[in-house]
Amino acid sequence: MRCLIFSTVLSCLAIAAVLSACGDDSTSEATYLLSQATPSNLHGYRRLAEEDPAGRDTMLEKVVEALSEDIGRDSGNVQAYERRGVVYTAMYMYSGLPPNRDDSKFQLAVDDFTRAIDLDPNSIEAYIGRGNAYDLKEQREKANGDYQVALELLNEAIRIDANDVGAYIRRANVYGLTRDPNRAIQDLDAAVRLEPGNSLAYFARASAYSEKGEYEKAIEDSGNVIRLDPNFVHAYNFRGSMYTRMGAYDKAIEDFNKTISLNPNLRWAYGNRGTLYAQQGDYDKAIRDLDKAIEISPYLVANANRGRVYFLKGNYDRAIEDYNIVIDRTPNQPQAYVRRGNAYRMKGEYDKAIQDFDEAIGIEMNNSEAYFGKGLVYASLSDDIRARGNLDKALMLGYDSDEVEAALKELDDG
Repeated sequence: MRCLIFSTVLSCLAIAAVLSACGDDSTSEATYLLSQATPSNLHGYRRLAEEDPAGRDTMLEKVVEALSEDIGRDSGNVQAYERRGVVYTAMYMYSGLPPNRDDSKFQLAVDDFTRAIDLDPNSIEAYIGRGNAYDLKEQREKANGDYQVALELLNEAIRIDANDVGAYIRRANVYGLTRDPNRAIQDLDAAVRLEPGNSLAYFARASAYSEKGEYEKAIEDSGNVIRLDPNFVHAYNFRGSMYTRMGAYDKAIEDFNKTISLNPNLRWAYGNRGTLYAQQGDYDKAIRDLDKAIEISPYLVANANRGRVYFLKGNYDRAIEDYNIVIDRTPNQPQAYVRRGNAYRMKGEYDKAIQDFDEAIGIEMNNSEAYFGKGLVYASLSDDIRARGNLDKALMLGYDSDEVEAALKELDDG
């Protein structure tokens, strides 16, 4: 999960970096529309995405129309291609989950960034933008190639002007996207020294600290964001997640409550609070929050977590319903098969359980939990040989030794 949070934040910041670097163009209708549909700061971007997804989509389409008109008037307008590429990337990112995203939007984004690079081979924004599009498409080699060019150009910009705060933040974004949080933090340290009031730099650094597992520092930087901007909704939600990981549940709940008071439509806050309630064993509150998250907008993580809560409550049919949704949308995620398999096992539907465990192993051959589940199924079927073989395999792959040994002891005693 650490990598997911960090890459999501930095992906959005990479888009924001392109937007903020483009500057103003008072002659273009696209400038205003772009600022509304894809704001140049993370809070605005996520606010729009969470509060009004339908409105966002409509605005993105209007931005494309306006930028296309700009390009029609001036086919050499580099910024228009960069901006339209960013919008197409956003449309691709919000078109669904991999592998079901709208590939046509991806290709349009790549084409626009490539055109911008053809017109200006030193366009940092175009390289970052195209790299981000490739990254979202999971074409890592191409993404890293573009990120490296962007890094070289940013290195030169910083060499020329060592006080360029924007260049440090943009370079930190690229380091984040190349999974190098240490260098990202170094650049964000520089940005904060040069501009202590830059809340976005603190928030990006908090995300980088989270990637490294340095949650106390992530909490401190989230606090810096809140000090500078008390209404920065996502800082509270992010800090709540960090408190959760630190085991400071009361503080986490307080932050999630604050997030929801500032933005009652932020599904992530309900999902996070619901997951925390589940950890505390308050399953009814957990389900209410996860229901709310899903009601605001389809949210597969909330489905997965709600399925887990239903499982813990012993409502295996409802758990299976949620896991069915997750598997339908993301058929290559082994954990959903494992959890559904466990629900089938608890219902005594052993054939379905084994089928799900085998699916999980087919996706991830060393999934210890799937082998453990299969072992329990075969034990229930009194097939001691297969039960022991699967339990031994789970132990070899690092599954909880106490649980495996307890299951093996039951076999011996049986």
